[in-house]
This record gives sequence, structure tokens and C-alpha cells, in this order.
Amino acid sequence: MAAPCLLVLVVLAATTSSAGSDIAPNDEPLSISSNSVPPANPKLSATSNGRCFPAERAALLAFKAGITSDPENLLISWQQGHHDCCRWGGVTCSSRTGHIIKLDLHNRSPTEDELFSLKDPHSHSLRGQVSSSLLALRRSLTHLDLSMNTFLGDAMAMPGFLGSFQSLTYLNLSNMGFNGIIPPQLGNLSKLEHLDIGHEYSYNHQYSKDISWLARLQSLQHLNMAYVNLIRVHDWFHTVNALPNLGVLVLSFCSLNMSNAPSLLLHHNLTVLEELDLSGNPLNRLSAPNWFWDVISLKSLNLEGCELSGMFPDELGNLTLLETFDISSNHINGMMLGTLQNMCNLISLDLSYNNVGRDIKQVIDMIPSCSRKNLQELKLADANITGTTLQFVSNLSSLSMLDVRYNQLNGSVPMEIGRIPSGHQLDILKTDDPASMYIGNPDLCGDPVPRQCPGSPRDPPTGEDSTRWSEDVLFQMDFLLGSIVGFVVGTWMVFCGLLFMKRWRYAYFGLLDQLYDRLYVISVVTWRKWFMNTDGN
Repeated sequence: MAAPCLLVLVVLAATTSSAGSDIAPNDEPLSISSNSVPPANPKLSATSNGRCFPAERAALLAFKAGITSDPENLLISWQQGHHDCCRWGGVTCSSRTGHIIKLDLHNRSPTEDELFSLKDPHSHSLRGQVSSSLLALRRSLTHLDLSMNTFLGDAMAMPGFLGSFQSLTYLNLSNMGFNGIIPPQLGNLSKLEHLDIGHEYSYNHQYSKDISWLARLQSLQHLNMAYVNLIRVHDWFHTVNALPNLGVLVLSFCSLNMSNAPSLLLHHNLTVLEELDLSGNPLNRLSAPNWFWDVISLKSLNLEGCELSGMFPDELGNLTLLETFDISSNHINGMMLGTLQNMCNLISLDLSYNNVGRDIKQVIDMIPSCSRKNLQELKLADANITGTTLQFVSNLSSLSMLDVRYNQLNGSVPMEIGRIPSGHQLDILKTDDPASMYIGNPDLCGDPVPRQCPGSPRDPPTGEDSTRWSEDVLFQMDFLLGSIVGFVVGTWMVFCGLLFMKRWRYAYFGLLDQLYDRLYVISVVTWRKWFMNTDGN
């Protein structure tokens, strides 16, 4: 333990000595540093022959000293003898100042067990602790990514010193295995544009009692706090509403409620918000009115499992830019015609596990005609949908995911399923089990479900349908074309060989002469024997 402590002391001393060096906020990254900016202390901070600053190199070595396991060898190039730390793995330096501006050590291939913080002998995660030696980079570092290293947090609280990196614009600490309270010091990162501290894959408990510090991050564009417990936060909406540049907001499974959120917004600052994920929060109120229906800039809205009730709101018509809409697993009852008619950009629609309570044809008629060529995913599982036809699928030419499980559909499955005009692109949940998309509809019949339709023979039909006939014709055409091509290519190979290879030509015609002579002798001898026998008789 003495060596790492000594390294930390050296780093802090070097940092103090080099505090006067200037760092440009808009440095361009380069893997090789330059020494265009003179340091305050030539002995500790000056670059030498284009190499990185000794204080920053010492900081990285001290960080490495705190790592107890590196199964992916992310830090293998971090060696005392390799003086140019700008060439080390995961490190990027400024092309202008030579200072380290980016540190990217995220786990690129996490295993399933380590994602959920389970012991895994094949884990790819770094182990150890995040050393405060990184403070030597606090003036220059703009990008820090340690995400998916599920054992690096080691179930400890997120360190508060991370709020001292005054130049950071990107911070990703998601799924690192941290536990405990979110440090309010993160509010000091006034230049931050991207903040990801969610942990949707692990069982660690992160929480916050007060997120008012978020309001100081006026440059923030991306915020992900998924699975951070905010049940004790009562002013969460007003805090978020104070971030005018926010484009992505992920607050899924944060135990939020709507007790302190307005139903309607007379004024809101979320004018550029494009992605909103509130899934898994017990909002426990009517689907309308609600403030998110007024955020007309939204392109993606996820309200899965939010305990919303009532009917599908007419306010959906305000979200004309919406591409992805998930309101599954709520208590929605009924759907009014025309609710979706203005949503011409729809790519994915999920109404599963609600009481839609309509005929399948009526549901499809609700999908605006202007988006039918764009729609790629349609999920209607367990939505109390009835009807006798699925012919609508032939009109959804871009559909790649269809889920109609656990409804009350009946009749035959049309041949159009899986044979949409643009090809065999329908991904039916499990490619090895095509019937899985229809599970829970016992009155459906015909291929691919096990139940045969009344009057249809179980043996192969005597008359081929048009689709199967066209496939046979194509197969025959392919076989015929292949035979012709093979014959032509083979003939030309023999011809070209005889034409350009003199030895082959001599051998070929010599063989023909020998065969001719042999056949001539055999025929003459045979004829004479037969003729002489005839004369003797």
C-alpha cells in the first residue's frame, strides 16, 4: 500500500506545481501531445520531446495502482517506462496543449452475469477503486467514460471528487456498481453536456434526496438517471424543467410520482426534448391531462408500466414528430378513432397489455395511412383485440416485428404473413418458432399455428398455391440457368485449353488419331471375319 500512496502524493504535488498552465476548452484530440503551452514548473510539468506531462503520467500510473484486476488488458500499455502517456490505451491528448482531454476505459464486452453484479469468472470488468489521483487532470479532462465496469464501483458510494473536473463535458459512470447517495458535487460540472449515472442492469441501490444541483447544469443535453431512487425528491419536475438544452431525459424506474408535477404546462423550457423515458414509475393517475403531451418536440416517448388509466388521450395528436411510442402495461381502456392520425413519422408502436378492446381492423385503421410505409414494429400483445382477419399486414411494407399474442383473434392466418411485398422481412419473435407470435389465440388456424382450419386437409394439398408454385418455377429457372452456364463455361474451358496450349492440342489430336485407328482396325477385322464366315457357309 505504500507505493500507491507515494504515487498519489507525487501526483498532488505535481498538480499544485502545474496549476498555472492554461487549458483551452475546445482542444482537438490527438493521440500524440505537443508542447505548445509552456508549463508553470518546467521540472514537473513540462513536456519532453513531444511526450505527455509527467504530472499527468504519474496520475494515470497512480490510477492503475488502484486497479486490482484488468482481465481485458485495457491498461497493459500504461507502463512506467513508456513516457508518452498520450499513446496509452484509452488516453487522448490535445493537439494544441498536449494535456490529457479524454479518458475512455469503458467495458466494451460485459458478460450477462457481471451486468447484474453477479460473480463471474469470465468477467471483463476492471476491479479496484477509482483513485483520486485523477484530480491531476481536473483542469483539462473533458471526457470521462468508465461505464460498464460493474466491479469498479465495488458497491461503494460514487466519489464526490468527481465534481471537481471543471472542464468535463461528457461523464458516463453507468452500471459501475456504485451504491449509496449520488454526490451533489456533480452540480459543479457547469460545462457538462452528457451525464449518464444510471444502472439499469445491476441491483445496487443508488438514491438521491435532492436533485436541485441539476439546475446548475445549464449546458446539459443528455441525462440518464435510470434506476436511481428518487422517491424522496418532491420537486423533480421543476428541476428538470430548468434545463433548456435537454434533448434526452431517461428517468426510468426512479420511483417518481406525479404528486408534485403539473397536469398542464402554461410554460415549459423543454423545447428541444426529443427522447423521454419515464417507464416503470408509479405515476398512478389518468393518462390525460399530463405535462408530457405538451412537449411537441418529442420523437421518442416511453410510458411503459406507469399505472396510467383512462382512455388513450386525444392529446397524442399534438406529438406530430413522434417516431417511437410505448404505452404498454398500463390501465388504458378504449381508444378513440383519429387519436393517432397526425403521427406520420411512427416507426414503433407498442399498445400491449392495455384494454384496447377493438377489432383488429379498427386498430389498424387508427394507424395513420401516412406512416404505414414507415412502421417497423407493431406490438399488440394481450390488448383484448378481437377480429377474424390479419390481412392488414400486406399494407405494412416495412414491418419487421409483429406481436399479437394473447388476444381473441380467430379465423385463418393469411398467407401474407411473412410474405409482405418487399420480401421475407417479418421477424416473428422467434425465427425457429413462427407460431410464437400467435400464442394465446386458440381460435386462429392455418400455417404456422398447429390448429388446422376446418375443411383444410392435414396432408399436403393436391393443388399448389400461387406462392409455392412461384417458388417452384423460380427453382426450375435457377436450375436451368445454372446448367446452361455450366455447359458454356465447361465448353469454353476445353476449347481455350486446346487453342492456347500446344502440348494439350497435340495430345488431344494424337489421342483422337489412336482412337480412330483402333476403331478402324476393329471394324475391318470384324467385318472380314463376318464376311468370310458368310462365304464359307
